[in-house]
Amino acid sequence: MTRPLPAILFDAADTLLELTPAFPELLSVSWLGAEGAPSAQDVREALWAIGAEGHWPDDEPDADARLAMWTAFFHDALRRAGGADSHAAAQRAARYALDPAHYRLYPDVLPCLDALRAAGHQVALVSNFDGWLRDILAAHQLTERFDEVVISSEVGFEKPRPEIFALTCRRLERSPAECVFIGDSLVVDIDGARDAGMHPLLIDRYGRFPDHPGPKVSSLDTLMDLVSSLPLVTTEDAR
Repeated sequence: MTRPLPAILFDAADTLLELTPAFPELLSVSWLGAEGAPSAQDVREALWAIGAEGHWPDDEPDADARLAMWTAFFHDALRRAGGADSHAAAQRAARYALDPAHYRLYPDVLPCLDALRAAGHQVALVSNFDGWLRDILAAHQLTERFDEVVISSEVGFEKPRPEIFALTCRRLERSPAECVFIGDSLVVDIDGARDAGMHPLLIDRYGRFPDHPGPKVSSLDTLMDLVSSLPLVTTEDAR
């Protein structure tokens, strides 16, 4: 019997797409001017610290509340990174970051998704995001490339909670053991997928995790080869 191909699930931000300029540049002097942090690296380290503390902005369907939440988040990051203690500067950056027109795909995304689909893999997106992620997906012709799109604000669960992974499996009609999950966050994506019974694969585009002991790629160019070499255990194997 032919072994079933695994379903391939992706995170969105910093896995498939990014704000341009990205957060570190957006909050530094290169974009904010004199009110910005001294360097993008200072901002990057501040954002990593905030993320490690679990203080990344939550889903928020109301546009005004979303702007206020992201303004507060950027204000905190600016202060930590040595930028100005300026609500106005943080709000300016937040307005920019919340505009779908300012997001771009990494150049390896479309070739990878098209190759996976041509090979017969199911492909899904699972993201902690607000509903306007769909505007970004549509603008880049991504929507039709996924068999399922699962967005936390729409389903009521965020990664790393197991419910959002389980829901995606049900929609794909696949077991967790038949799914590979690719994401950039060790806690939200990698630990969450592993705890849900999936096969996690870290994408480390910026070299943040040189000592990560598990499967890892720095781009999607090598994903097809790596997926084929993973020791996947499928439902049929377990029988």
